[in-house]
Amino acid sequence: MVFLKFLLVGLCFFAFPHGIQAKEKTKLLGYGLLFTNDFFGDGRDRWRTGSLVSSRVFGRSEMTRTWRRREALNELRLFSQIIAPSDLSRNPDRSDAGETAGLMEDIDRAYVGHLSIGLHRHFQAGGLAYNFGVDASLLGPQTGLMGLQKTVHSELGQPFPSDFVRNTQVSNKFVLGSLTEVAHPSPLSPSTNIRPFAEVQTGVEDLIRIGVDVGLFGDLSEALLARAPVSGRHYSIIDRAEEGFLLSAGVDLTRVIGSLISSGNALRASKYRARTRVGLNYVKGRWSNLIG
Repeated sequence: MVFLKFLLVGLCFFAFPHGIQAKEKTKLLGYGLLFTNDFFGDGRDRWRTGSLVSSRVFGRSEMTRTWRRREALNELRLFSQIIAPSDLSRNPDRSDAGETAGLMEDIDRAYVGHLSIGLHRHFQAGGLAYNFGVDASLLGPQTGLMGLQKTVHSELGQPFPSDFVRNTQVSNKFVLGSLTEVAHPSPLSPSTNIRPFAEVQTGVEDLIRIGVDVGLFGDLSEALLARAPVSGRHYSIIDRAEEGFLLSAGVDLTRVIGSLISSGNALRASKYRARTRVGLNYVKGRWSNLIG
């Protein structure tokens, strides 16, 4: 397990645009990075409090950034997230914080550190866009994310995880998972796009999801977009050709079948989740910027 952790850390160089890339049969075609933090929304660090996802896409050496939609592309994805209770510093007066009886009544969810690395394959056929992927995940204290958050929050004068939160966090786990997404990208006009999709995910959480994304004021026919695991937000890996702004919005509904994140909690996790999102993307040359 410790070896796997160091393997994930060793592969982190893929999160940077100028990392090593294959020189023979494949080449780097695009790079994407998305950071989310709950503090930016309502000023509080809680629940799905922070995440970082980074993607590098590779294709055949003769391919260009303006990829033909039938061509298959391979994505290497690195993902991390922290899930936290609403009160990080809560420390109830209990003689034994490891006692299970009545323990989880004092917090609304257990703390989770989550690191993963995955390989995904993107292609289009029959008017549908496909993403098939496999991911290897680490959960628990072995990720080191709680220590990182404690250090950052201490420097910023923000609450950090208490001993009680540390003792009740999700335990160390190694999980293999898969993801299948099928979407139907449909241009309603040269500047308006709609993309209904369905997704099945196994591993850390087993779930089924359906939803729709809409893009306004931009042509996405030449873009490759990846979906952020936490927010569902699309972020660019290969951008569209034109410079300018793109307004995007989306909504989805999820049926949760099983979860390692909420298992063991006295509070019963909801079987259904709904997400909404909106963002503004600006593209110039090889770079794009997103805020949402």
